[in-house]
Amino acid sequence: MMKYPRIIGWSVVIGMWSITSCALDQMKNRNIVETSNTAEDMIEWIEHDLEAGKIDSSTADTYIDNLEGIIIDLGVTR
Repeated sequence: MMKYPRIIGWSVVIGMWSITSCALDQMKNRNIVETSNTAEDMIEWIEHDLEAGKIDSSTADTYIDNLEGIIIDLGVTR
């Protein structure tokens, strides 16, 4: 019979919580980066559409402002 089963049990629980917390932080950071990269790509596509005459400058400016706002809200600097 083990002398300290509760200490070992709680150590395992705390260890698993720590690992899970780190993994969730990494997933959150990855999602932020992916969202920011997608918004950057969309800005480029809008700029190309503007140059090609597919959209007007007012619409392009509105879309770009909104996408830049999303990037700022994510805490990513351009």
